[in-house]
Amino acid sequence: MTAQTTASGFPWVMTILLAFATIIYLTFVANLLGARGSDAAGRGMALGFAAFQGLALWLVIGILFAIAFYRGSMPGYAMAAAIVFVPLSAIAAASATGLYMERHGEWLIAVPIALPPLLALYAFWARFTGWHDALPSGPTTAVLGGAVVLLTIVPLVLTTIEFMPNPERDAAREAAAKAQEAEYKKRQEEAEAAEAAKFAKLGPDSSLRDYLEFLPPGHTRFKDAVAGARLVKTRNADARALLDEGMIGELADLWDLRVDPLAVCQAYGNALKGMASKVSRSQRAYISAALDIEWQLPNIEWLVGAKCDLGDALTEAETRIAQIALG
Repeated sequence: MTAQTTASGFPWVMTILLAFATIIYLTFVANLLGARGSDAAGRGMALGFAAFQGLALWLVIGILFAIAFYRGSMPGYAMAAAIVFVPLSAIAAASATGLYMERHGEWLIAVPIALPPLLALYAFWARFTGWHDALPSGPTTAVLGGAVVLLTIVPLVLTTIEFMPNPERDAAREAAAKAQEAEYKKRQEEAEAAEAAKFAKLGPDSSLRDYLEFLPPGHTRFKDAVAGARLVKTRNADARALLDEGMIGELADLWDLRVDPLAVCQAYGNALKGMASKVSRSQRAYISAALDIEWQLPNIEWLVGAKCDLGDALTEAETRIAQIALG
């Protein structure tokens, strides 16, 4: 093994690497802590980022240990242990994260969070030889090294146990999964029954507003909802009131509801202007707003064909869409 050579002067390379590792570490922890509170897609994305950040983080930690050994003062046995436990700790961190995500213990998240600072701190101690009088090699290695070993071994043992055959545990988990699936199916059936009962109460004396939740294209009751909405006695006044409230997006199929086009002409024009006002780069969802106007084309064609004057609203919409298209 190459002999150590204690370097004098401030360890700039070590400090810069540590600062870089700190930045990676903070984003790594943020993704870990945010993963379990997300949906499946968000959780997968967060864990994917965390995996890449973790790989980079442990690579930097390995470099820190190499610098600490060759340019600082580290016991040979500690370096030998580091060669084993630095990569092994990365595996342990990944294992603990997996167990934590599967809810095998809240404390497991402490493993990937605590290991990098402990490892980096020991490497930094080894490089800063001036600390060694106040922090002797034996006790420092025992405390920091012992913590690293403990946090590495425990999740690896738990993971090994997790993958060992255990008929009783597997049967219990299978039963719990079936019970959860049955509960989900029950809630779904109850929701469908409640929706069916709610829809069954609708009729000509209902308002057009009552039909709105069933009118989005793709809804299982869409066709029946359109047929029912066509019979609503107050559909002209209801449509006008909804448009006055800016609910033009919910009325993408207004043309198909047998509403008098001239009765809603002015209200629709005002609502379309309001929708067009959102097509601006100053608005966060301006592209989505432009696409919403595209969904209104059947309504626009229907109203224009009925001699409804939408000139001002259409001009504003066309101008704003052209502006974002040209950048």
